[in-house]
Amino acid sequence: MPSVEDIIEEALRIATPSQDEVKVINDTAAEVISILEGKVRELGLEAEVTLQGSVAHGTWLPGDRDIDIFLIFPRNDKYITLVKSGELVRNLASAFSEIGISWVMNYAQHPYLTLMYNGFNIDVVPCIRIKLGEKPVTAADRTPLHTLYLKSKLSGLEGDVRLLKLMMKSINVYGAEVKVQGFSGYLTELITLAYGGFMNVLKAASKWVPFKVKITLETPGQGNFNAPLVVIDPVDPSRNAAAAVSLDSMATFIAASKHFLRKPSMAFFTSGTQSPTASLTLPTPTLVMYGEYPKGYVEDIVWGQLRRIASTIWSTVSNSGFKPVDMGLYTPQDKYIVVMLTVEEPELPEYEVHVGPPVWSSEADVFIEKYINVSNIVGPFIRDGRWFVIRPRRTRSIKDAVIKELKTVRSSVVKDSLLKGKIMILNNTAQVNELPVELRNIALAFMSKKPHWLV
Repeated sequence: MPSVEDIIEEALRIATPSQDEVKVINDTAAEVISILEGKVRELGLEAEVTLQGSVAHGTWLPGDRDIDIFLIFPRNDKYITLVKSGELVRNLASAFSEIGISWVMNYAQHPYLTLMYNGFNIDVVPCIRIKLGEKPVTAADRTPLHTLYLKSKLSGLEGDVRLLKLMMKSINVYGAEVKVQGFSGYLTELITLAYGGFMNVLKAASKWVPFKVKITLETPGQGNFNAPLVVIDPVDPSRNAAAAVSLDSMATFIAASKHFLRKPSMAFFTSGTQSPTASLTLPTPTLVMYGEYPKGYVEDIVWGQLRRIASTIWSTVSNSGFKPVDMGLYTPQDKYIVVMLTVEEPELPEYEVHVGPPVWSSEADVFIEKYINVSNIVGPFIRDGRWFVIRPRRTRSIKDAVIKELKTVRSSVVKDSLLKGKIMILNNTAQVNELPVELRNIALAFMSKKPHWLV
């Protein structure tokens, strides 16, 4: 059995880019910075073009194809208007089109560009220069301060950050976007710095209790933060750098940290897979609903709609008498939108018990009049001081309940996609083969429930 030291050594080897990969990403970043500096001059703008994010910090993982380049503009009305209005980004987009560089315009708090260059996705983000302690104009304005802070503090811990990122990716809690609601790259760096290394992070996290953890690296936070995990941003004490972390993401990391310390394994650093040939009759069935991924929409918009619809479906299923157990949401390869829901029973009995008001309530007579002479009703009758009836159930099939409710949801691209898609019930893993190929391993992992790292 390999020792924890052997596992860490092997994981670090996987998490560390080769020298060739380092050269390619650095050369690509330098080329784009040079091009941007030229375009900024041509447009008569005043800006500092800088490398930011994990590439600048030296904490990116092998295979990452994302580079962040920020254009830092002076803090004055002219540039604030140019940045916030999107005019600046549109001018840059036109300049890139002229030299044949492909781009996509994305939106966060203000527009930014993603360039496709040399096989990399390069985010070109305008921001306003701020000093430490100065209120940002846009959310992007803090990023250069983050980079300055980390470059002054993180030296020697880059490998530990990479280990933490690799583990978080494996257990599906890495990323602050709506899709994941997990740990951002910046947050992993802050946590590593706060505890002084990868193993120290796991030892600390194994003792975390949600809503009772507050990590401060510099100045104590200003204000109350109602979040499962609080990590005060060292460059902005009014901000919780862990605000995106959901309760489930935090709980998953706590559990994984505990389990790794008890039973260290490479499973914590590799993605688990399920065999699509496995055949098992499940104790509880799974409803699968899927449709085509809506093209041309920002991922956070799609996932925001998907999470709202999923919440509605869960409430509907519960209120209709079904007993939901677990729900999974997926957008594999940006090809499908998928909702998976495990329930105790997909079909309910023909009749249901309906609870009425207390016999002394002013509503009692209304209840009696509604049901007293209905031919297919049993009752009304009294039990524990209340009126009851047994009546035919309006919706017996979970598929019918979900589709009916989905039709009432306000218009959205996710709603349209799911209604045009397919819905089915899986009672055993053999039925997974009826799904599109891209969904089979996802379905098997969801249906098996047990995390791949729980070995």
